Amino acid sequence: MAAARTYADFVPSHDLVEDAAKQTLVVNLPGFKKEHLRVQIDNYGRLRVSGERQLEGGQWSRFRKEFQVPEGCDAGGIRARFEKDGVLHVIMPRLTPLQDDPTAAADHEAEAARHAAAAEEKKRHEEMEEEDARRRRAGHEDDYASDEGEGAHRQAASAGGQAYGFARDRSRSGMVRALLLAVAVALVGAAGLYARYRWMDPSAETAPADGALSDY
Repeated sequence: MAAARTYADFVPSHDLVEDAAKQTLVVNLPGFKKEHLRVQIDNYGRLRVSGERQLEGGQWSRFRKEFQVPEGCDAGGIRARFEKDGVLHVIMPRLTPLQDDPTAAADHEAEAARHAAAAEEKKRHEEMEEEDARRRRAGHEDDYASDEGEGAHRQAASAGGQAYGFARDRSRSGMVRALLLAVAVALVGAAGLYARYRWMDPSAETAPADGALSDY
């Protein structure tokens, strides 16, 4: 008589992946092999996945999961595929593939439009900043040229003022020299007239020795 088996129940993790054509039940069964598994569908539209395998020491691991077949599924087209990495895929095709959701398409288009508008706004902002920078550079160059022109004007005015002052000083010095020359000429003329007067005046003869003045 064979010894009774001792089982350790195992609860596998699972996930449901959907697309327009099918729904796929993904069950993670590490350590199991294809011959350890059974996939069945009962008359009530329930999908049953079960399996058992022997562990060390004569103990067995087993599991049993039931899933409701989704509405719109082609029950006759359900297929199971077991991968070597211990993952079971139960593929359940749709009777009618889903059409693209117009709402989702509209949302996608709106999102794309928002991204395009944001990119355009960023580009316009960068162009404005570049234009402002160009204007600031042009303004600095104009200010520099204006400062240079003003400096040259000030230098010219200063030079003109110095030249005018120099000419004025020269004119003043010439006037002084002319005045001194006129004074000298006047003095010389006065001395000449005096000498001439002395030569022509008979009364300018020497006085009597006794110093007495004669009456006329």
